[in-house]
Amino acid sequence: MSSIFKSKVSFLVIFITCSLIAEVGILYYFLVWIPKRPPERPPVRYLIPVEGDKIPSFTPVNIVSLKKAFEREKDFLSQKIRFDQNLSLGQQKVSAELIKESAELFFKILGEARNPKELNQLIQKRFNIYLAAGQKDQGRVLFTGYFSPVYKASLRRRADYPYPLYLKPSDLKVAELGEFDLRLEGEKIVYRIDKKREEIVPYYARKQIVQEKILEGKNLELVYLKSKIDRFYLMIEGSGKIMLEDGQSFWANYAASNGRPYTSLGKLLREDGKLSAGELTMQGIKEYFARHPHEIDHYLNQNQRFIFHRKEEDGPYGARGIKLTPLRSLAVDKSIFPLGALAYIEYQAPRVNKAGKVEGEAKYSHFVFCQDSGVAIKGPGRADLYFGEGDQALKRAERTKSLGRLYFLIKKN
Repeated sequence: MSSIFKSKVSFLVIFITCSLIAEVGILYYFLVWIPKRPPERPPVRYLIPVEGDKIPSFTPVNIVSLKKAFEREKDFLSQKIRFDQNLSLGQQKVSAELIKESAELFFKILGEARNPKELNQLIQKRFNIYLAAGQKDQGRVLFTGYFSPVYKASLRRRADYPYPLYLKPSDLKVAELGEFDLRLEGEKIVYRIDKKREEIVPYYARKQIVQEKILEGKNLELVYLKSKIDRFYLMIEGSGKIMLEDGQSFWANYAASNGRPYTSLGKLLREDGKLSAGELTMQGIKEYFARHPHEIDHYLNQNQRFIFHRKEEDGPYGARGIKLTPLRSLAVDKSIFPLGALAYIEYQAPRVNKAGKVEGEAKYSHFVFCQDSGVAIKGPGRADLYFGEGDQALKRAERTKSLGRLYFLIKKN
């Protein structure tokens, strides 16, 4: 009898053990192997050569604003030429001199062409034309818009102006990683030195700066704004125009970031079901937080990125100090597209009247220069068009989000 009992116990022990092993194996399979998505493959190509009937019909241009944009970037290109620096054009490098000569040739043939048909013929004859490979190598680029906000502000903290913009702190350091390893050229880290640990650590996140007031009392306050949301959006746009009560004005231009990751406020609100896609405008988000003020810090602090500013008489400035021109300055991924390059864009967006109301859709096309970059503008499928300053520019910028085409014009040898 005891042997039968022992055999039953042994059987149960073996059965339970095998079951546990099987369960652990299944959990391991599903939790360790299955959820791990393979890393995204880099695009096979960034640019597609365009020839024949694939070349777009280039429309006439407002030469005044386009020339203004080019004049503003000449110093940038000339500096690159002096130091014999090359710029990224897809998976190859081209000389800054070629980029500059391409723009100069374009303006030359603008003077030669007697009509739009002749302009297109001359462009096809004298330029190599490339289409940005875009999303999934389909030649489609997502175009969005940005602008320069204009805000009233005070030089002193007051009850109605409690939220500071900060100057760049002296303990914020930047290391160019390419100086340590050529394979990391163009990459950088933002850091500070922890004096107690005597170690390099990431710079303070937004919550530490805003709620823990880690920078308060260090004489870094540039101006004070009325609302947290205004400050947040000025940081998203990078730069903004400041209006003081005595009528004076200046620009709070981008000086540095804390190097922390950027998280879209609109994306968070949509994922949590707070706002629909059609409500994700600046005004819509402001109205939501006016109704739910207790949620502001929770959402704003999820974007750890914080921007520091400098006071200047003029602005705004894009990458490498190029002053931006409305509808002529485009932000691209500078690691694959050359800053300073002449480009042509086609996209569709709502037509907005002076009152800010949408009057249907319209197709737009512009000759532009690649003069800026951005933390959210990555890869061959993203571009951001600068619309200017103030409310009218905002109304156009926040409604621009559509797929289009981005072409580059490079002078033939």
